[in-house]
Amino acid sequence: MGRVRIDMTPDNGLGVLDHDVALPDGTVVHNELRATPAGNRCVLAFVLLRQPGVSDAAFESDAAQVARDLASVKALAER
Repeated sequence: MGRVRIDMTPDNGLGVLDHDVALPDGTVVHNELRATPAGNRCVLAFVLLRQPGVSDAAFESDAAQVARDLASVKALAER
């Protein structure tokens, strides 16, 4: 992907962690991310939308990257 810029939604106290990712070609992708309290833990929910013109292989690659990222967040949180 190269170098990207990430713009996070302002702090809102609601667990909304949406962010826009600006790609090197100028494309901006909006990502929805929520943190929902669950007892002494939380549930992270990331919505991965398939962008127009994205191939099956590219979408599966994106989904795999999101899964790796969420696994990394889980590992960090559980330390």
